[in-house]
Amino acid sequence: MKKKFILLYIIIFILIYAFFIEPFSIKKTYLKINENIEKPIKIIDISDLHIYKYIFFHDKILENIKKEKPDIILYTGDSIIKNTDKDSLNKFFNKLSQIAPVYAIYGNWDYYNLKMVNDVYNANNIHLINDNSISLYFDNFSLKLIGLPIYKKISYIDTTSASYTIVLEHIPDTIYYNKEIFDQANLILAGHTHGGQVYIPFLTEQLIKKYAFYLRGKKILDKNKIMYINRGLGSWYNIRLFSPPEILIITISHN
Repeated sequence: MKKKFILLYIIIFILIYAFFIEPFSIKKTYLKINENIEKPIKIIDISDLHIYKYIFFHDKILENIKKEKPDIILYTGDSIIKNTDKDSLNKFFNKLSQIAPVYAIYGNWDYYNLKMVNDVYNANNIHLINDNSISLYFDNFSLKLIGLPIYKKISYIDTTSASYTIVLEHIPDTIYYNKEIFDQANLILAGHTHGGQVYIPFLTEQLIKKYAFYLRGKKILDKNKIMYINRGLGSWYNIRLFSPPEILIITISHN
């Protein structure tokens, strides 16, 4: 009988943690890139907001980003769910855009209400680079950002040379529809997987592998390219276990 109560307490604790604690925690991850650059560039990478209503957690996200004092913010899509409150979405991106310039692409969920997403992005000067590219200049260092569309090749391939090229995609496998972009890339940033969301080693990877060839974190690909899959900020059904919301801080600096 005692063992049954212990097991029951463990299950209750896990459920409380998974529904009410971990989904509202934030894990910062740091990635350092060594390049021939005079002044460091700090970049924040976030993904998968999935906002319904603006709550304390979104203030927490913004405060953590603001503390890092980024030069730019990169966002790899999935801002909404089916019943997102537009004012809440607008409030988040308004505050985010006041921290640093934001460059974004669409996620698959954004297509449920693309008009809402576009209205909010336009109102808050969010630079949409979906199916496009842009070059930014930091003194003599050029940073090219390429935004891949979902499940297809990019419409226009910018072959302008750059000091460093970052590719934004939502679904990790999309890069393999775009060999020319892969060849250009130094760093590939993706989201979509939520890091498994409920992460049980091996089992979660087997269940999710048809959606992404790996789940989360840093991976070195062919030709020494770096790929990073962000665990994202929001979640389905507001549950996370061993896969906390993530803010990735990238620093490009001289070794």
